[in-house]
Amino acid sequence: MTRPAARALNKPLLIVGIDRRLAGLAFIFGVIVGANGSRIAGLILFFSLCMIGRRLTRHDPNLFMILNQVRKQKDLYDPMKRAWFRLLAVRQ
Repeated sequence: MTRPAARALNKPLLIVGIDRRLAGLAFIFGVIVGANGSRIAGLILFFSLCMIGRRLTRHDPNLFMILNQVRKQKDLYDPMKRAWFRLLAVRQ
């Protein structure tokens, strides 16, 4: 049984082929660099981030969402929270 509504609900929102949050981030970084430095550098940064985003979303459209969830739950999986242990080699 197929449910077309479920596919439409789980489909990521893309702007020009990249995730909308990543597109917004690329735009904001481009505007900040363009306002404080040269506008050429801002445009180059914007287009390079867009190309990286397109390549990532071509591989997996939900990759940015997964990375965002991992970033939020990083404290749960932090290996540095674990106690240190020693490994002793014993000869017999």
